Amino acid sequence: MGKRVRLKQGDIFRIPLDERRFGRGQIIEPGIVFLMTILKTPVEAHFEVGEIDTRDILLCGRTTDAEFFHDRWHVVGNLPLPERGIIPRPCYKLGPKEDARLVDFDGKFLRRATAFEWENLDYQNSASPGLYEDAFKAHHGVVAEKPHFAKYHIEHMRAQAALVLG
Repeated sequence: MGKRVRLKQGDIFRIPLDERRFGRGQIIEPGIVFLMTILKTPVEAHFEVGEIDTRDILLCGRTTDAEFFHDRWHVVGNLPLPERGIIPRPCYKLGPKEDARLVDFDGKFLRRATAFEWENLDYQNSASPGLYEDAFKAHHGVVAEKPHFAKYHIEHMRAQAALVLG
C-alpha cells in the first residue's frame, strides 16, 4: 500500500533514469495537481542537493503524486525556486472553437480567444508522472522518443507563453 507524501514548494525529488543514474525535479506549486519541473542533467545516486541548478529545466508541467505515493519518486531536499520569469506561465484556450475563451495560467478567464490563439494555444492539461519520466528517459536515450513528449518540454511552454503577452 502506498503512502501520501505532503509535497512542499521547493521540494527536490529524484526519479529513476537507468540502473545507475537519476533525474531530479522540483515542486513549483504544490496541490492535488501540482506544477513541477524536471531538470536536464542526470546524476549518479549520490549528489549534493545544494549544488543543483534549478534553472537547468528540461520538462515542466502539471501532474499528480502517484509516483511519490507508490514510492518510486523520492523527495531528497528543498531549495528556493528559480527566480521569477524562469518558469513561464502561458495562457490557454478554453471551450469549443465557436465559443473559445482565453484563460491565464491559473485558469482565470481573460477574454474571448482570437482565431490565432485558438489555432496555436494548448488547452490547459496535466499528465501522468510516468509520462514525464518517460520523456526524461527518451531525452537521454533510455527509451524511444514519442512525438507528444515535446509538448512537455520547457521550450514548448516558453513558446506558448510568448503567444499571448501581457
